[in-house]
Formats: sequence, structure tokens, C-alpha cells
Amino acid sequence: MVSLDKKMISERRFKFAKTFLKLLLCVSLVCFIHAIDARADNISRDAASSASNNGTASNSRFDHHEYAYVSSWPIVDRKLGSVSAVDFDCTGNVVIFHRASHVWSLGSFDTENRFQNATEGPIAQHTVLTFSSVTGQIIREWGENLFYMPHGLAIDHEDNYWLTDVALHQVFKFDLKHSLSEPVLVLGQRFEPGHDMEHFCKPTSVAVLKNGDFFVADGYCNGRIIKYSPDGQPLLMWGRNSFILTRTFELPQGPVPESFFAIPHALTLVPDRGLLCVADREQGRVQCFHTANGTYHSQYSSPDIGGRLFSVKYVATNGGLLYIINGPQFTIDVKPVQGFILEMQTGRVVGSFQPNNLLHAFANPHELAVTRDGAEVYVAELNPQMVHKFRRIVKVSNALLLQETFSTEALPMFGTGNRVLTASSIGIFSIVSTLLVTSLLVILMARVICFRPGNSIPRMDELPLRNMGEA
Repeated sequence: MVSLDKKMISERRFKFAKTFLKLLLCVSLVCFIHAIDARADNISRDAASSASNNGTASNSRFDHHEYAYVSSWPIVDRKLGSVSAVDFDCTGNVVIFHRASHVWSLGSFDTENRFQNATEGPIAQHTVLTFSSVTGQIIREWGENLFYMPHGLAIDHEDNYWLTDVALHQVFKFDLKHSLSEPVLVLGQRFEPGHDMEHFCKPTSVAVLKNGDFFVADGYCNGRIIKYSPDGQPLLMWGRNSFILTRTFELPQGPVPESFFAIPHALTLVPDRGLLCVADREQGRVQCFHTANGTYHSQYSSPDIGGRLFSVKYVATNGGLLYIINGPQFTIDVKPVQGFILEMQTGRVVGSFQPNNLLHAFANPHELAVTRDGAEVYVAELNPQMVHKFRRIVKVSNALLLQETFSTEALPMFGTGNRVLTASSIGIFSIVSTLLVTSLLVILMARVICFRPGNSIPRMDELPLRNMGEA
């Protein structure tokens, strides 16, 4: 009778232990999931605070346009010169055009816009550098002994490189499969500024249509846009110079009319609307024109941007966005130097971006490039001589994750500078932690079930075979 009572007590203890451990397992998993959510919320708050310090407003209309600064990119093994341009090649790598040892100063040109330092020879260093967009390593370099004062860079859908040199007053087209030193097309007369269709005066930028037609922004002196056929024959021209330092007439009072340019500094195509948009630098606006005939379509500006903007790029997401970079302001109401995101439909500024620390703060940004989906932004800067990288932040399940990446460049974790949390680390951390908790509970359960006190009755599957006949 005593043995039976002990057996019943042991069975009750066993059932109680099983129930207790199941309950403990459920409670532990719930607590673990709650801890992960709480950690994600903390990360979200930290990232939102960082975005606010990064010049991004906390308004809900900015939620889809927040960017994190990637300070570890690129990896540069040399001193760069003024970085005048940046674009992507057809594989998605980042290409920059820089001036190396040459500096554009007040004495670089005379009053007739002729370059004064031609006798010193072209830049001996590589002026065109290709970086991996992922690692930041230099993977190709060329452009030595070709250029005197680099300015614009555009890479078309066939991977042709279009470069402008304001000292040479020329536009070059390079097919790298053909040659790294011999261009396949050259427009303009070497070191000769001019105003006719055979000359440029400090050309700034190029944009290329899918059919091969292309546009040249010309430039610092002429204030015009010229459209060319694929073989370099002029098709169309529009625009008039209104820059106060170089124009030869007085403008009437009031807003500057359309098609007047105070340095058409950068170009971007809007293919889904058949438009070419121009960064009208010294008038602080973007003017857009029909690519077919050059007629005016629209313009965009904002008090937030100020009276000077240096570049513009189009991204077709969210109904069409213009990414704009401004520059130092020469007005009483000085605006911060940063990047802006502007909706084409409404004309509103819906986002902004800038480095989040003083060490890398913008001073003289000159050009920018944006991936087609808007996930990454690169900004070329004259001084300090560098190229900046930003990556868009998106909200996923209450956590702020860096857009489409599993790299170690990510959001600060718990306010420390060296520990980071990415999409992959969240997933791996969750899986590993869950397995550890589950394994620990299984071990505890096994020890409770299999533990046999000295006075307890053994389970049937533990009885020796010799006793089976006696049972």
C-alpha cells in the first residue's frame, strides 16, 4: 500500500513537473518576443532621433525619406582632389570625376574665360575612379594626362562615359571597351571659349536619351542647353544667360522668366514624363523642359533650399521625386547646406539628408547620384575633397532597418558607437536566442523526468529484465 502511494505521488509530481515546464517555456518565449519588440522600439526611437539630428524632420511626410550616413564608405588610399561629379556605371558601381592636384581659383581664367594654366599640362593622376558600391574599394582608375579642370560626368545606358572639362571648353565621350585614352567623340574647341554652335564656354553637364540623342548644359558663360544627335550634330538650342556676373543685359524687376539660366549646372532626365530638368544654380530653382522640342514645362524651388542649388536627380518612385543638393548661401537668411527631396506633383520638400557629424558635414557639395529606387544617395564634394554615401532607412515590423542590405553598416545599438544591428543580425540573434532558451528548458525537463530519488518507485521501462517475470 505504501509502495502504491509512493508511486501515485511520483506520478503526480511528474505530471506537475511537465505542466510547470510547459508553462515556463511559454512564459519564457513570450518574454523573449517582448524583449525583442522592446529592443526594436528602442532602436526606432534612437534612429528617429538620429534622423532628426541629421536634418530630417519628424513630420510623417518624411517617414519614407529618411537616410543614414555611411561614414565607412569609401576606402580611399590616396588624397583626392575636388570631386566634381559622381554617377553609376551599368553594373551599379560608383564612379567619381575629381581634379587631383588642380584647383579652380580666381586666377584660373581671364576675363575672356580663357584658362591661364594650360602650360602646366594636364592632370597627371587618374581623374576617374570607380568604387564598389558595397565595399568602397577602388576597382578601376583611369583618366590621367587627359583633363585640366574636370567638371561633369554622365554614364549612359550603354556604359559610355561623358565628361566635361571647363578649362578645355570641351565635351568628351569615352567607350572604355574601345580605349581609356582616346575618346570616340569630342565636341568644342580645345581651350577656346565661344558662343556659336562649334564652341562651348565652360560646359557643365550631359544627359543622354535612350535613342542616343544627348543634351549639353553650356554652362558658366552661355546659359543655354543644346540638344545633339547621337553623332554630335546640333538639333536644338534654348536658354539665355542671366547670371549677374556674366550677362550683358539688365533683367526686368520681378521673378526671372523661364528659360533664363544663371549657370545651368546639372541635368537630369524624367523619362516617364518626357522632360529634361536643369539645376539653375544661382537662381535656386530647377527648370524642366520637354525633351522633344525644348519648350518650358515647369519649375521647382523652395525657401527651405535657398537661393542656390548645385544639382538635381530624378527618381520615379512615389509619383516622381527630385533629389536636390544646395550649396553655401550668400544671403542674410542663410540656409543649411544639405540635400533635399522634393515631390514633383506638389512641389513640397518631403525629405532631407546630410552627414550626422561635424567631421563630415557638407561645405561645398557639387553633384549627386541616386539609385533608381532611391535606396542610396552619393554626393560629390569640392572641399573637403570627398564623396559621401547615404542609405535609406525603412520601417519594418517596428524596427528601422537599412534598405535592402545585410552589411555591418547599420543603426547604433543601445547608443554605443561600435555595436550595430542589421536585418541579418536581428534574425540571427532571434533564432540563436530561441534555440538556446528551448534547449535549456528541454535539458531541465529531461533532468526532472529522469531523476529518480532513492525512495521512489522505478518506472516500468527502468526495471531490470530479470524482474519482468516477477511483476
